[in-house]
Amino acid sequence: MSDIQFGYEPPRMLAVGLWEVRGAWKNKLGRRMTVVVLRDGGVVVHNPIRLHEDELEWLSGLGQVRHIVAPNIFHCSDLLWMARHYPEAQLYAPLAKLTSLQEQGYNILDVNREFPLELASELECVPMHGTRMHEAAFVHKPSRTLILCDLAFNMESDSFLGIEKFIMDWNKVGVRFGPSRLTRWLFTSSKRELRESYRRLLAADFDRVIVNHGAILDSGGKLQLQAGVEEIFGKL
Repeated sequence: MSDIQFGYEPPRMLAVGLWEVRGAWKNKLGRRMTVVVLRDGGVVVHNPIRLHEDELEWLSGLGQVRHIVAPNIFHCSDLLWMARHYPEAQLYAPLAKLTSLQEQGYNILDVNREFPLELASELECVPMHGTRMHEAAFVHKPSRTLILCDLAFNMESDSFLGIEKFIMDWNKVGVRFGPSRLTRWLFTSSKRELRESYRRLLAADFDRVIVNHGAILDSGGKLQLQAGVEEIFGKL
């Protein structure tokens, strides 16, 4: 497997049927692809990122890639790259991105409305209304894991320095788990709807939380997510 100097850490198993690939991006935020192996052997790729040949071999070895999910409008850039490697997979993206992606000749479904209900006993899609990101959250029920993209951050304490650290601390991104201030002030279209979406999400059974930017929260995720959300949006 390739190492972090080439852009990726080795794939890491988090639980039975649950993997992550953490990679570099254009800035210090980094990014993470989550892979779910279903009980029937099918594979779901969440937040796809471009992989090297050895990682593609690893991914193909897990089972048949059947579903590839771009979870919000900011993380669609590698969806079609992944689709070219797995042409039989069904693609999903937010409604706001469907037209531009479909113009490139791909059949893409709305992730928030058309993710298969028959998978909900293992991997449930939870639409997060009220956000301009149009993000869909997912709950991997066998491992009690919540999979988010940009609706919470968990950056390491040494991620930022100087003026960058000042800005990120103001944005509540550094040294803290939860949504950012910009989530509320810039990326929220309806505070009422988003608060209700977080409440619905917190009713799910999960302990681990995977985020796109920062470290995975291996345990205690529900209480920490509620505390982080209430710090930004007020008491739920």
